[in-house]
Order: sequence, then structure tokens, then C-alpha cells
Amino acid sequence: MLALPQRRPLRRLVAALLIAALGTLAVASGASAAHAHKRHAAKARAAFARLNHAAKIQHAADHRLVVKARRLKACQRRHAGPCKGQRRGVQSAGVRLHRAQRRLNRIARRQARRAASGATAPAPTIVVSGQKLSWNAVSNVNRYVFVRKVPGMADQYSVIKGTSITPPAVPGQTVRYSVRADTKGSAWSAEAAITYPDVAPTTTPTAPAPEPAPSTASVDLLAAPALTASGTSLAWNQVGTVTTYVLARRVDGMADQYTAVSGTTYTPAPVAGKTARYSVRTAIDGSAWSPEVSIAYPADPAPAPEPAPAPTPSSSGGSGFQMGLVAGSAATYELPFIQAMGARTARLVWNIGTPAATLAPAMDAYARAGVRPILLATFYGRNATTVEAQSLATWAAAYGPGGTFWAGRDYPAGTGVKEIEFGNETSYSYQFADNSMSTYAARAQTYAQRAKEAAAAIKAANPNVGLLAIGDNAVNQSAWVVNMFKAVPDLDDYVDGWTIHPYGPNWATRIDSTVNSTKTAGSRDLPIWVTEWGLSSDNGRCLSDNYGFDKCMTYDAAATTLRATISGMKSRYGSRLGAFFLYQAHDQYASGTQTGREAYFGSEQSNGAPKGAYTTEVKDQLAG
Repeated sequence: MLALPQRRPLRRLVAALLIAALGTLAVASGASAAHAHKRHAAKARAAFARLNHAAKIQHAADHRLVVKARRLKACQRRHAGPCKGQRRGVQSAGVRLHRAQRRLNRIARRQARRAASGATAPAPTIVVSGQKLSWNAVSNVNRYVFVRKVPGMADQYSVIKGTSITPPAVPGQTVRYSVRADTKGSAWSAEAAITYPDVAPTTTPTAPAPEPAPSTASVDLLAAPALTASGTSLAWNQVGTVTTYVLARRVDGMADQYTAVSGTTYTPAPVAGKTARYSVRTAIDGSAWSPEVSIAYPADPAPAPEPAPAPTPSSSGGSGFQMGLVAGSAATYELPFIQAMGARTARLVWNIGTPAATLAPAMDAYARAGVRPILLATFYGRNATTVEAQSLATWAAAYGPGGTFWAGRDYPAGTGVKEIEFGNETSYSYQFADNSMSTYAARAQTYAQRAKEAAAAIKAANPNVGLLAIGDNAVNQSAWVVNMFKAVPDLDDYVDGWTIHPYGPNWATRIDSTVNSTKTAGSRDLPIWVTEWGLSSDNGRCLSDNYGFDKCMTYDAAATTLRATISGMKSRYGSRLGAFFLYQAHDQYASGTQTGREAYFGSEQSNGAPKGAYTTEVKDQLAG
């Protein structure tokens, strides 16, 4: 009988192999877990890196908006031009900031959800002292994610260094705050709340004042203004010494709009048939936006037909040719420069929605100086509404000859307003994205209807005040004038003159277009008002452009060119030339500091120093 093999050594071999396999599996599993832990930690670090990067982008975008807003207001203070580049800069910066804040909020909310589902680090504890928040350090971390919850606004996230902050105040609101460490697994603190006292909005305009430097801004300058809406006007309190604010407008289905605003009141352009939401902040780095307020605009009604008044003589017809200067938007700041040049009339600019009372300080100053204004009512990038057009009657009733403003006051004779200019370069392409023939024609037709409404209201309020309408065929050949008369065939019975800005050496071609197209339309020979024309010169230093004139023009050459141009216009158009307003009173920047043409159109330098022969020629022309 054969002997069977021993089974015990075989079992031992199998057990040894099994133990070895389990050991290898355990090592592999441990390595896999360590690798997963490292991978998770790397993802966490990457997530917080994205958060910090987004916070830096948001901070840079905020600073950019403040810089662009200040540049726009500086441009507007220096002259009455459109400041197109500066306006685009504010709009672009506002959109960039909005996108940066949304990205930061999106990343912070994603991390907040993850922290809520698996918090492993303790939450900070917030302590409120007055309007200051402080909290204990967590896990030796010096960076924290901070969330601010204002009623009616989206939650706002930021990354904070240190363990305390005094957030911008939001008057009249109870704001809730929470914080978590900028580290893996940190939980959110319990919310803390601060109720901020209410403040009353400022209802009277504030005088221009130097802006505070961003580096020295206190928390008061970062507070959100208390914004209110009354009818179609906005008002807010002045925050500290700030005079420049950024206004945001949001309308469903339309792109957000941003602009810089001076003072503490503003009447925005209406959006017919829409509800617009507005928010405002100071032009200071890190300042808070106000909670939004809404204005619901009715659909723009079709204008009721106006009875045609009997033709009246032009308000300028009896006074002959006028020579004046164009002032910037800060009218009282411009006055000393205008006086130094000896001008007796000046072109002053206000938004068409500006209440008549707001003009009073400037009107008083100019009247005392013996300078008679013509008033420019602007509505940039759009047409005025019927209500706005008719509201110009309040300007005429107050400041026209015999108006309510002059009652009981002792001013030099002849300082009452005789002309109101309706719009600035609305026939130009730069203010509008769509300049197709159909759109351009519709724009001209609407403008003519509004001009008729404005003129009729002005004449009814004060027959001594006339309306100046745009007759400048700036684009599309003669389409502007043709379509104005297509909409209002008797437009020349309402207006007192045609305005035009024929910059450059081809001024005759431009003015001839106005003369010929109005004649073809059957218009009477109304006066031609050149309400802007000028030369850019920094005494021979080459600039970016000069509307076709020498870009390196000297002061002597500028004097000769100005004299020849005015002489040529008078010779060519005779008594039809109603006025010539030189753009502008003074340079916007010091000599030698800029290359752009817009900086050096002044009759004198930015500090009031003369520009040699050119200043002398301007004074001679104004005296004549």
C-alpha cells in the first residue's frame, strides 16, 4: 500500500503565500490612501489659490473703476466736450468689476458648500465692537474668507488678511457678516449683524471740491450712499468730502451701464416702457454700492400736435455776430479764465434734466461778471423725451430776459439768456452704435419732433428766448437735415438758428452743406451758429491730431489760422453767421505733459498763462 504525502507543509506554504499577498495589498492600499490624501490636499490648495487670485482680480478691477471715474470727471470739469474715451473707460471698468465680483462670489460659494458638508477645522468667533468686526485666529491662518449680506443684494465675498475689519457702512440697513479661515475644512462662523443708522439724502447740489486721495480714504468715505428715487430723479447723501460718484444702471434685457456723476443728485435718461434699477458708490477704492432703487418709466407717448406759432424774428438777428468761449462743465471754475480773455458771452452746459434752480449759482456768478451765457442742454447718446424737451421752458422762464431770476436783482444789462442750444452733436456717429441709414433717419426725425416741442414750450414761457437746433450734416451726407424736415416740415418756424461744429480746414464744405440742405428743404435763412471750433497747439510740440491742421502747430501759426478762419467765415456767409464760439477757454493739461489733441485747445494755458500770439489774437477777436 502506497504512503500518501504529508499535507501540513502544503498548508503552511499556502498560508505563507496568503499572508504575503495580504501584506502587499495593505501596503498598496496605504500608498493609495496617502496618494489620495495628497491629491485632495493639492486640490484644496488649488481651490484656495483660485479664490485668492479671483480676489486680486476683483481688487484690481475695483481700483480701475475708481481711476476711470476720476478721469471722466476731470475731463468734464475741463471742457464741455463729450469725453468719449473717458466715458468708454468707465463703462468698460464697470463691466469688468461686475464680472470679477461674480467670479469671486462663485468660487467662494462653491468652497462654502464644501466646507459645510465636511468641516474639520473650528469656526472663528466674531465679536462686534461698534462698527468693527474681529475674530480669533484659526489654525495659525492669517487669511480669511469674509461674506457680507446686505438686504436686497447678492452676497458679497472677499479675502481678508488679519483678524479684524471695519466694513463699509450701509445706512439704514442691518447687514449680516460671517467669516471662515482660508484653509481646508474650515467652518463658517456664526453670523454677526450690524445695524447702521440712517442718513438723509442730499437734495441740493454740492459745490465742486478736491477729491480725497484714495490712499487716505477713511471708512466714512467707503460707506454706501443712502440712495432714494423721487419721480425720475435720484438723490443721495454726500459721503464725507467726496464729490465724484459711480452710478450703475441695470435694466432687464439690456447691458448694464456705468457712469461717473458729480454732486448728490442726478436725473438719468429715461428708458421708455422699462423699469431701471440704480445703485451708486463713491469713487474711492473699496467703497460699497448702495442697495438698488427702481424707477419705472412709462412708454414714451406720441407727442400731441402743436399749433404752429407765427414766425418770429431770430433772437440773435438784431444783435449781429457774437464771439464767445466754450466753458467746461464746472461753470464757476471756468469763469476766471473766461473773464481773463475778455469774453462777453460763453457757452455753458447742463444735462437736459437739470432743475432750473441748480443753474442759479453759475448764472449769478456770470451775470455779476457781465458775461451772458447761452445754455447747452445735453442728452448724450440718445434723444430727449417730450417731457425733457418741454422742461426747458423752466430755464427760459427763470433766466431769459425779464425772467424770474432777475426780479429785484441788480445785474449788468444784457446778461439774460437769449438762446438755449438743443443737444450736442446728436447728428454725429460717435454717440451711437447703430448709424445705418434707417436708424440715422429715425434719429433725425425724433430729434426734430423734440426740438419743435422744446421751442414751442420755450416761446410760451419767455418769447425773448430762442432755441438753437442742430443743422450739422455730420454723416450720411445731407440725411440729417432732410429727415428733420421730413418729420417737421415747418421746423424753421420754431427754431432761431442752426448749430454746427466745423472743425478743421474744410469748414466751408461743412457749413455749405448746412446752408444748401436747409435751403433745399425750404427753410428760411436762419443764422448759422458755430458753437464749437478750435485749434490744438502746444507751441510747436507735435500732438496726436489737429482735425486736419498742422499737428505741430506753433502759437504764432495758431493765431494766423484763427484770424484767417473767422475772416473767411464772415466773408463767405456775411450776416448769416450768427456766432462763433471758440473751444475752449484754457488747456486741459500743463504744457508738455500730454500728446492727445484734446489737451491743448485752450485760448490760454492750463494755469492761465498766455499762449503767446494765439492768446493775443483770441482777445482781439473777442474784443472786436
